[in-house]
Amino acid sequence: MRIIGLNRSTYYYHLSGLKIIKNKSTGRPKTCYYFTLSGEKISDEQIKEYIIQIIEEESIYYGYLKITHALSRNFKININKKKIYRLCKELNILKPQREIKSRHPRKIARNRTVTASNRNGKLI
Repeated sequence: MRIIGLNRSTYYYHLSGLKIIKNKSTGRPKTCYYFTLSGEKISDEQIKEYIIQIIEEESIYYGYLKITHALSRNFKININKKKIYRLCKELNILKPQREIKSRHPRKIARNRTVTASNRNGKLI
């Protein structure tokens, strides 16, 4: 094995034929419904209508967090903010994220020639 440059464990692994094929983890499937506080089932399409209704009533841009709170307050739906984000993304009503500008832009270092210690050098 030393001559070939192969680990013993790798050699015996290939001999045994136990090659494990890794599948992409798909996770939990998306649910197409949600429950109200009273226990009624509400479909995603109905929740999308509620979201559009909230946006039209307020006539302001709400983020997904404020929409989540408005749904729980107005329609008594206890729903996760991540699901609201996904539904708003499907409806294409999310505003683009703002770009964060750095307060301290990077400066390019100046090339100097050092003539002696503790002295300012000349710019090249």
